[in-house]
Amino acid sequence: MNKSTTAQVLYFLITVGFCAYLAYESWGQSLAYEHRIQEVSESLSMSDNFKSKSKKVLETITFNWYSGYTEELEALKGIQDKAEKHDKLAYKYTKLFIATLVLMFLLHGFLKSKISLLALLTVTVIALVTGWFAPILAIVAYQDIPVLGQSVFQFESKSIVSALQKLYDSGQTAIAIIIFVFTILTPIFKSLMMLVVLISQNLHFSQKSIRVLKTIGKWSMLDVFVIAILVTYFTTKSGGATDATLQIGVYYFVTYVIASMILTYLINIKNNAKQTN
Repeated sequence: MNKSTTAQVLYFLITVGFCAYLAYESWGQSLAYEHRIQEVSESLSMSDNFKSKSKKVLETITFNWYSGYTEELEALKGIQDKAEKHDKLAYKYTKLFIATLVLMFLLHGFLKSKISLLALLTVTVIALVTGWFAPILAIVAYQDIPVLGQSVFQFESKSIVSALQKLYDSGQTAIAIIIFVFTILTPIFKSLMMLVVLISQNLHFSQKSIRVLKTIGKWSMLDVFVIAILVTYFTTKSGGATDATLQIGVYYFVTYVIASMILTYLINIKNNAKQTN
């Protein structure tokens, strides 16, 4: 193995390893954020609200000698602060992942090697898998409680995989199948085709794979459209006053769609150059 090949292998290991770390951290931080928000939700349940009112009354009539209510608020604020920190870190790692992928595309303009393309393909697949399992939507629902006048804070987070499971369990089989095809099967098939073109030594076989990739590429943006439908569906299905926010899973999945389109173009260029030679 010469120095050039060694350097390219090191480049592959470093970039792929770093991107895998960023994806794992952003996914982990998003799960930690969800866990913290669930803690807030539990503390704001109806029974806890009733207890909180009792503590507030007791603290008032004892002229703050009893500080249970204040301590409860401080504990709740501490959980909320931790949740916000996890959320910020999740987005920070996501932005670093996207920035690293963009840098890799720019570096490929200088490297123009098969290993560079393999590194891009691997990182693109990492973005896809993260997009499947990371939350794509978080819904915060508020509901007025009669008599007590309290509001129950509810939190629900959905990833593509968990959304598919919920759609299937709720009897929405047709919608689940459509989303499964365009967000799971099609990306897997497209990634496999790109890998086949990269590692294939048979030019004729590569040309067939390229034609398949071009056909799939015409439907690439449909993946994003399906995700938009999924997000809209769960936003409108939630009850009460809601505050719905997009989560990192959407950004990872959209990153995969855009990156795979660019990567298909680059692979096609390399394959045409090989055909010319």
